[in-house]
Amino acid sequence: MGAGEFAGVKAADNATDSGMPGPRSEQSDRCNTLLQTPPGVEEVRKDKDGTVETRQWRLVDSGNGTKWAIAPEKAAPPDGWMPKPGIGKLKFSPPLADQLEPGGDPRFLAYAPSDTRTMADSDQMTTLTEVFGPAIGTFQWRGRRYGYAIVRELPCFKPLN
Repeated sequence: MGAGEFAGVKAADNATDSGMPGPRSEQSDRCNTLLQTPPGVEEVRKDKDGTVETRQWRLVDSGNGTKWAIAPEKAAPPDGWMPKPGIGKLKFSPPLADQLEPGGDPRFLAYAPSDTRTMADSDQMTTLTEVFGPAIGTFQWRGRRYGYAIVRELPCFKPLN
């Protein structure tokens, strides 16, 4: 679902507890920015054996306002969680696995291109910083460098149940 499909949605109507950094007076604007140029968002966890698992999230219009929804891969189980044994090849710096407790609560990893090539790349990085907080590290994917932030809760909108 493209960002244009969210036109006219008032983020403030859905953002009772936005869970983002910065002054509360700016949170409605930041939630609207999130609607227009969302970064990539993955929920990440490490199982008791140390395997990192992820599932992707995206914003959707639920018919009852904008919500976060799991966007599972075709081969994923119904809950969307899939092991990512090759995640080490992405060269996370600092290492992603070191930031997750085995068997601990999942975290949300938001990411955007840090080697911005287009205005859309720049807008995504701005959204990442303003909504999820400053990038705490980088990783490589398909020959590009991405900045990432890790948060405990999804900002602005509630998850779709």
